[in-house]
Amino acid sequence: MSDDTIRVRVDRGDYRHEREHYTRGDELDVAPKVLEQHPNSLTRVEDPDESSDDQSNADDAGDEVVVDPDPSELTVDELGDRIADVDDVELLGAIKDAEEAGKNRETATDALEDRIAELEG
Repeated sequence: MSDDTIRVRVDRGDYRHEREHYTRGDELDVAPKVLEQHPNSLTRVEDPDESSDDQSNADDAGDEVVVDPDPSELTVDELGDRIADVDDVELLGAIKDAEEAGKNRETATDALEDRIAELEG
């Protein structure tokens, strides 16, 4: 990644950039202004090389897990697809809490509880 680009992830639908086609979950490097122009479709991906030891220590101290995107921004089916590969029970619990604090859809909560039970069982 060059100094004038940032790493982003496609969060919604299909996305085209420089004649290339990307779908949800794909990562690519773009100029910062591209992220500003497409805030609903792209999310910045943190560079692991830029992470400091202070940040990892803060995570160990019991800070809240950040849920991105907010589950209320997804349909129940999209949420189900998104959590199918999540193996972190703590993260799933945080997503469930965010769902309950937002739209609080019974079907979404059930899907999250089922996934947590699957991992714990």
